[in-house]
Amino acid sequence: MPKIVPYSLTFRSGLHIGTRGVNLEETGLSVPADTFFAALLDVWGRQAEDIEAFIAPFRSKPPAPPFLLTSLFPRAGRVRFYPMPLDLERIFSESTLKNRGKGIRRIRFISEGLLLKALSGQRLDADLFPENAQDEPTHGIGLQQDTMWLSLLEMQALPASFQRAPGKWHAISGLSVYHIGEVPRVTISRIASTATIFQAGRVVFAQDCGLWFGVNWITPAACVPGTALDYRQAFHQSLALLQDDGLGGERTTGYGAFKYQEETALSLGADPHPGGLTLLLSRYHPQPGELPGTLEPEKSVSYHLVGISGWLRSPEGAAQRRKKLYMVGEGSLVALPGLPAGDITDVCPDYPNPAGRLSHKVYRYGLAFGPAWPDSER
Repeated sequence: MPKIVPYSLTFRSGLHIGTRGVNLEETGLSVPADTFFAALLDVWGRQAEDIEAFIAPFRSKPPAPPFLLTSLFPRAGRVRFYPMPLDLERIFSESTLKNRGKGIRRIRFISEGLLLKALSGQRLDADLFPENAQDEPTHGIGLQQDTMWLSLLEMQALPASFQRAPGKWHAISGLSVYHIGEVPRVTISRIASTATIFQAGRVVFAQDCGLWFGVNWITPAACVPGTALDYRQAFHQSLALLQDDGLGGERTTGYGAFKYQEETALSLGADPHPGGLTLLLSRYHPQPGELPGTLEPEKSVSYHLVGISGWLRSPEGAAQRRKKLYMVGEGSLVALPGLPAGDITDVCPDYPNPAGRLSHKVYRYGLAFGPAWPDSER
């Protein structure tokens, strides 16, 4: 079974994760594994460590990564949420999708308990939250306007402020795990000393809520080349620095700083097997040899593509645009050749630049991770 060590993140203030270009008004909620890995590499390099040496096993042919990452997903108290699988027909019966399809398609995240049940091959029709928000739930509960779905058994693991007495459980659906809003900011012109107001998006989490991610350790005791540290020690050292440095954008205003807590390891379903379906918990950038097999419709795959672009930060000068990259998004069901799969891609810009090309590479993490989806007919 694929095992992960979960890490819970509690944010001190807001969080800003850019969604497209320079549009600061928009912010995402979850943090993709490729963004998180880039942040870890950044703090590793700023410790005067060799990034190329650290990343060498990840980029070997075939890749031999010491660990694999999930993306960062929401949590509410001790309840961890995962991306909702794209292929709803593998979770619900045809009649349920016909009668409740509109509400089901609003669900973005599914709880760990419900996901493990689905990974065991069971349907989740009976676990749905009531269609009428005023009805008392008997099996499932929806949070955040029914975009986050958990079982009634997991309710006790929600934060204390979310707890309700029997007969009032329906009120939980109106509670918010997070709030996405805009905060006014001002910039001052260096030439005219004039002020310009703009808005920056921010995610703020409720008390005892935040994000979490998982690490699948493969060879944690392997030594990082050129150091006295193994990969587990190097990971924790970088994570300890990153929690103060912060994740995402707008960090100079206090966004992104967090505290982390390592949790007890857990198993997720069965190990992926070559050609079988895998539920992606990270973005995936297939190697040329993995296409088209991993995305062939004949294998009943269900996936969506995400365009990855944006800006890079370099100690050598001003920010520059990265090369655009397309990845298979989380929640997709793909036919992997096994694990590890995917690659880490250099997205250093190669357009004409008066300042010259960067002397270093810029990496984007695209290694797949996730449990096997059970072999069953829809």
